[in-house]
Amino acid sequence: MSSSLNAAALSNRIETLLAKPGSGLVALLILFILTMTFVAPSFLSFGNWENIANQAVFVLILALGMTIVLIARGIDLSVGSVMGLSAGVAAFLINQGLIFPFALLAGIGCGLLCGLLNSLMITKLGLPDFVATLAMLGVARGVLFLWTKGTPFTRYMTPEYRIVGGQVKLGGVISVPIIVAIVLCILVSLMLRKSVIGRYLYAIGGSPDAARLSGISVSKVKTFAYVVSGGCAGLAGVILAGRATNVAPTLGTGYEILAITAAIIGGAALTGGHGRMVGAVLGALTITLIANAMNIAGVTSEWQQVVTGIILLLAVLLDRITAYFKQRQNSAEIELSPQQAQESAPSAMPKQALN
Repeated sequence: MSSSLNAAALSNRIETLLAKPGSGLVALLILFILTMTFVAPSFLSFGNWENIANQAVFVLILALGMTIVLIARGIDLSVGSVMGLSAGVAAFLINQGLIFPFALLAGIGCGLLCGLLNSLMITKLGLPDFVATLAMLGVARGVLFLWTKGTPFTRYMTPEYRIVGGQVKLGGVISVPIIVAIVLCILVSLMLRKSVIGRYLYAIGGSPDAARLSGISVSKVKTFAYVVSGGCAGLAGVILAGRATNVAPTLGTGYEILAITAAIIGGAALTGGHGRMVGAVLGALTITLIANAMNIAGVTSEWQQVVTGIILLLAVLLDRITAYFKQRQNSAEIELSPQQAQESAPSAMPKQALN
């Protein structure tokens, strides 16, 4: 009897872990870091971790916006292209002599506008989220390519932009992009946990019909989610332009995959209703660490794209497994009354049965 109880307890613990993948992600990161420390001692060097932090910032900013959209049962495939277009707007306006802060605000505004257009196509035209944002991906990428005529924007760098891009540190390892990412993490966390709009996002992700019947304006909340995602893409774009020192027509390509992967690895569900700021941070760090390890190992960019695609596939499979075990747990809680659940627990059984 004791062996069967131990097996049942172990099974329940495994199901609980699979239902909450974020709890195992930290352990996976620690194991990965320890492994890389023995394989490549340079992995733990100060310079390498400074590089990891600077690279993770852009994925993190996009992942935060993507997490909000996924919570509301949406998806934004356009963030990489919007990121590049926003960077192009900022660089072009600086070259035209516009005051530096206004040029950056215009770049972020471009991202907000793209997010608004995404939401209008979804809420007003009734297009699926996937189709609407895929269309925006093509439009934003095409506009930037036609605008630049295949030639990168250059000569827009200023001393102020080097600070914004993180090339110049404010003190030690602290840079403007890192500060921006920290502030954004705090704001997103407070919004999801403490605000009314945060509760609405989770309600819509759980059941749009039930949320609508409860008096929640689903279209307004989804508009908010996509505008925030577009704003995050615009913010990441103007910062990346300062770090890259030029805006190529392909700037931001592939970042949508990184953002989606980071959000899903961090616990956001494609089916909506789940996601946290901490999960986005862990997901972005995981993606960046893997990319950094591949660079140290000398993996070519082509194979890095293959690995990224495999990671995305595994993340989606993990999402499906998590959804399955969450459904099992919810079904078990519904079927068992409180008295039955107490009676079925090992602690409630007579001592004679446990021997």
